[in-house]
Amino acid sequence: MLGGLPVPDALSTWIALVMVIVARLSFIVFFMPGIGEQTVPLQMRVMILLALSAMFSISGFIAPPPADSFASYAGVLATEVAIGFSLGVVMRVTIWMLSIAGTVISQSIGLSQLLGIALEHEQQTMTANLLSMAGAALLLSADFHIKAIASLLRLYTDVPIGALEAMNQDMLVQAFLSAFGLAIMLAWPFVAVNLLYNICLGFINKALPSLMVAFVGAPLMIGAGIILLALSIMGMLVVWEGRIPDIVVWQ
Repeated sequence: MLGGLPVPDALSTWIALVMVIVARLSFIVFFMPGIGEQTVPLQMRVMILLALSAMFSISGFIAPPPADSFASYAGVLATEVAIGFSLGVVMRVTIWMLSIAGTVISQSIGLSQLLGIALEHEQQTMTANLLSMAGAALLLSADFHIKAIASLLRLYTDVPIGALEAMNQDMLVQAFLSAFGLAIMLAWPFVAVNLLYNICLGFINKALPSLMVAFVGAPLMIGAGIILLALSIMGMLVVWEGRIPDIVVWQ
């Protein structure tokens, strides 16, 4: 592959293999919960990517890419990028679902205007930030990243280098559907409380038309929502962690 350069054949083969591994792992490392957060320095993520690529290349599980020309090698690189992007997005969906649940919860308890720092590329509500950070910390403490790295190495047996057709074509769609359904399920108690609050508000407004029930009820709704969130966040995260294998099916 690098035959035109003054390097030994063995080194040329190893460099070609490392580049192919980097192509697959780049999106995965940059999307991985905990490691791929925007708050983690870019240099640290690049170091992790290069270290994993070097480790995978000498593991003996991965054969060098079967490419006879630069054009075929470029095709293999593009295929590996597509595979890595699919796997990385599936992993990132596990955090995105917490962001969706947090946004719905914020809208239900009256905290949608209270924005936090931009953990992703744009600002989210404080509740979404809280759930996203708690979820990432929970996964790191449960050694999710170690299990994911081991699964990625084993995945080269089922999806060899350049074998895009071996990927499950419905994996992304099913992951998004499952994640969105779980996000709504996690936020549903808060939606139900908000619905009950508005029904009660309507009855009170009918009974006391002169009372500004919205100004009286808003602090009560916010306070009750915060208390409910404090009581239920542990259970929400436990349910969420238990459903991750149903979304990241290749882990």
